[in-house]
Amino acid sequence: MKKNRFIEGTLFAYIIILITKVIGAFYIIPFRAIIGEEGGNLYGYAYQVYNLFLDISTSGIPTAISIIIAEYNALKMFNEREYAFKIANKLVMCISTIAFLAMFLLAEPIAHFYLNGINEANIPSVVMVIRVISFCILVIPFLSITRGYLQGNRYTKASSSSQLIEQVIRVVVALVGAYVAINVLHFDIPIGVSIALTGTVLGGLGAYLFLRYKIHKNKSQFMEGVTSANDSTVGAKEIIKKIAFRAVPVIIIAATQNIYNIVDLKLVMQGLSQVGFSPIECETIGSVIVTYTPKICMIINSIAVGMCMSIIPFIVSSFVNKDNKELTNKFNQAMSTILFISVPLAIFIAQFGTPIYDIFYESRDYGGIILGANAVTSVLFSLQMVMDMMLQGMKNYKLVFLNTIVGLLINILLDIPIILLLNNLGLDPFVGTIIATAVGLAVSIIIILIGANIKYKINYKNTFKSLFQILIASGIMTAIIYCLKYIGVEFAGRMQSILVLGLFGVVSIGVYILLTYVMGTMNLVFGEDIFKKFIDKFKKKKEV
Repeated sequence: MKKNRFIEGTLFAYIIILITKVIGAFYIIPFRAIIGEEGGNLYGYAYQVYNLFLDISTSGIPTAISIIIAEYNALKMFNEREYAFKIANKLVMCISTIAFLAMFLLAEPIAHFYLNGINEANIPSVVMVIRVISFCILVIPFLSITRGYLQGNRYTKASSSSQLIEQVIRVVVALVGAYVAINVLHFDIPIGVSIALTGTVLGGLGAYLFLRYKIHKNKSQFMEGVTSANDSTVGAKEIIKKIAFRAVPVIIIAATQNIYNIVDLKLVMQGLSQVGFSPIECETIGSVIVTYTPKICMIINSIAVGMCMSIIPFIVSSFVNKDNKELTNKFNQAMSTILFISVPLAIFIAQFGTPIYDIFYESRDYGGIILGANAVTSVLFSLQMVMDMMLQGMKNYKLVFLNTIVGLLINILLDIPIILLLNNLGLDPFVGTIIATAVGLAVSIIIILIGANIKYKINYKNTFKSLFQILIASGIMTAIIYCLKYIGVEFAGRMQSILVLGLFGVVSIGVYILLTYVMGTMNLVFGEDIFKKFIDKFKKKKEV
């Protein structure tokens, strides 16, 4: 195993996560054909609740461990690093057990919260799928803290690879399990969905075993400089305090966001019900907004997820060493990298929203509109995600709390009013909740930019310069694709749509890369030596 540099680790993580998300997006096509509309809604409910309980129970601990490991490495306190990881595993065992029991026992009242007054006949099915996926709480937290340990040690590749393993197992089990249950054994759809959800448990277990094997195989690397974890000069109580100090803010923020997602689904359905949509339409549109289109948009968010995996040790090291110049460089490089990759992707998805949606799901009048709006919002979400992660590495939880809470409150307050306003204007009311989300995220980002500038004197000259060039390149790319759309190409059928979009995608990537290379944006964002190193590595492999 080899330690990874910031951009190297980020790009590798991005590629792996992108592959993972593409698999996740494409498997929805056959999976949705197997479980249908009803099953899709059940699947969405289960994951919404699971994400909330996972975040409440242990979401902050992996991030805390990653930060603590990076901090001890920077201070060369290797025994303390290993002891912290040992304590974290014990802590997670206790918390995850309690969270599992709570989720299992509270499944019925949660189902009532979702469906009272909308579709109460579906409550028993929702209870069942929530209870099935609750078993993930006994596995995934251990996987997460092991990834945090590797990321804190700058081993991004192994951590990223485990995500691909997890996804492949999950998808295979979900597809085979649901198909056999529904089409071979002729069980009801809720049973098929429940069996599919066991794929999440088995995927997590497979990925965890892979990481434990990698750590065991490379034990000499991890133990370099370590005499024994028991020789730690820091006691268990102090480490637990450190974990709590780092984890509790992350848990509160993650729980707040997931509570909002649950409330948002409720508000969307309530708002649409007020403007005349039927209960079934409310449920379906709600699922499209919060479950189906976000799966496609994760292709955009993947760069942010990859960066969050690699950035912590670099930010912590710069912060511990009080290197404000390096903090500024990392802040700008992180934001510029997000914008460089996510902006053209979002524009492409928004431009072809309807055919892209129709490839993955059942064709709907509103699918492409919702997908396009969510794609643009995903850029803002990616920026906020990475900026918050950097602030956590710098122990600035006040600014994280402030931007998150203010953004979510604005989001919640605007949801129904914008839905009603758009309906009165004769526009699509369901886009209202996405607009509210975009406004909330924009406010959060502005708060972070101002706060970081005041406290750390971070300036954003390089980010604004790269953004300007990215927008020019994206605009030219969009204009070329817009012209190509009107040469008589049709999106008739799934296979033809895939081929046409593939062609447009290749043209778009080619134009965008050429323009950003000529303008110097690539060097500005990734550094002048990134491509030279890549070419040198390629030449060495070729010679071998």
